[in-house]
Amino acid sequence: MVACYEGKGSHYVKHVDNPNRDGRCITCIYYLNVNWDVTASGGLLRIFPDGWADQVADIEPIFDRITFFWSDRRNPHEVQPALNTRYAITLWYFDANEREMAVRKYQRDCEYFKRPDVS
Repeated sequence: MVACYEGKGSHYVKHVDNPNRDGRCITCIYYLNVNWDVTASGGLLRIFPDGWADQVADIEPIFDRITFFWSDRRNPHEVQPALNTRYAITLWYFDANEREMAVRKYQRDCEYFKRPDVS
């Protein structure tokens, strides 16, 4: 996924990439922001590691930086408001077994809701 925050306070609220066991196990973010100054431009990635209630990991979205973290509930995270246009590429590493189970569940759910007796 390519993310472009247009600035003007664009952000992501605190969330988890894989809250429902969809197969994503590692999130990878690559930053493309040349000469980024987080003090003036915002856009900081803040990770709230599970079990560390009093600590966070703050990652500045500077050019050519790459970060990896668990996609599940171990790493809730947010992107703080960006005041300038901010670019990043996000990739996910999938666990094949978990992904296959998620796809099967999705297909079963789709078939269930196609039944005429279900509204």
